[in-house]
Amino acid sequence: MLILSEFLTQIPKAELHYHLLGGVRMMTMLDLAKKYDVPLTEKEAKSYYRAYAHENEVMKGGIAALHFLYPLLRETVDYQRVAHEVLEDAKNTGIRYVEFFWNPNDTNLPYKDVTIALAEAFEQAEKEWNISAYLIPSINREKPPEEAVEMVQWMIDYPHERVLGIGIDYREDHAPIENFWKAYRLAEQNGLRLTGHCSEFGLHWRNVETGLDLINLERIDHGYTVIENPELTARCTRLGIPFTVVPSNTFFMKKWPDHKDWQKNHPIRQMAQAGMKIIPATDDWHMHDTNGVKCYEVMINDFGFDLDGVRQCILNGIDSAWQSESLKQEWRYHWMKEFDDLRAQLVEEPKIDPELHVQYGPRT
Repeated sequence: MLILSEFLTQIPKAELHYHLLGGVRMMTMLDLAKKYDVPLTEKEAKSYYRAYAHENEVMKGGIAALHFLYPLLRETVDYQRVAHEVLEDAKNTGIRYVEFFWNPNDTNLPYKDVTIALAEAFEQAEKEWNISAYLIPSINREKPPEEAVEMVQWMIDYPHERVLGIGIDYREDHAPIENFWKAYRLAEQNGLRLTGHCSEFGLHWRNVETGLDLINLERIDHGYTVIENPELTARCTRLGIPFTVVPSNTFFMKKWPDHKDWQKNHPIRQMAQAGMKIIPATDDWHMHDTNGVKCYEVMINDFGFDLDGVRQCILNGIDSAWQSESLKQEWRYHWMKEFDDLRAQLVEEPKIDPELHVQYGPRT
């Protein structure tokens, strides 16, 4: 028999919103700093990791961590170490498939060299742990749009089977997605898949609308303020637009510091109640102090999902993965059989607070 944490650890999952460097272990950060003689105390390192928030007056957070880490990874073996450790952590929580964001314009190493190095690490992990990993090179929207076009051109000049499409991340406050239309258009014309961070940090729902209608995104990362526009929400529900959502997103924790307010008002709950296609994701694994189990524990304990809802989320992840339909059909059969077999071994189903309960997906 299984308790809930064991069940959530073992069920197969797809992770579609994971920033590669957001999964760097703190000891790895310290080791790399030592390797290159970069000053970094343990206290400073902890300031990037939410798990140590109680020890620091100032928390720098995930984006600051990326700014620090990209210049620190100076050899392709550094990327391989990070990839190997990230996939080891992922497979330990039942993740079978990962699509990683990374930012080629932020590294001093050639795009081709890093891509080859990461692909080699992914292939080794697949042999070792039966976990599949792929890359989504992503635009750093804090840099000029011309650099985004340059990144896409690198992808075109060096196509690789482990590279699926493009994304866009970092802060969108002063860099709406339409600024990068040329890079996206070039990617689309060359058969690359398209996703993008839109309407994160409480920004206007028009960023989602623009991403869909101008940029032709097929998947939205975050997108929470879509719920402020009922017509757009209904459209996304009707069309089954996938939204990768992050329970550990810092913005809403700050907006509703009272835990009960956060549970009740979080847009992920409202997106599910509207019937939108959502896929829970970890975003910045170690920086956010989350993982493939904690992510789903929040969906259950805080957002009121029962196991039917969890099952539907996993199916959404399969549906939205950028892989062939034949492979996804295999996953649907085998993963859901595993899910159902493991569910039958549970000591008891999770008890959901009736006031928070979200009915998501088909009822059993």
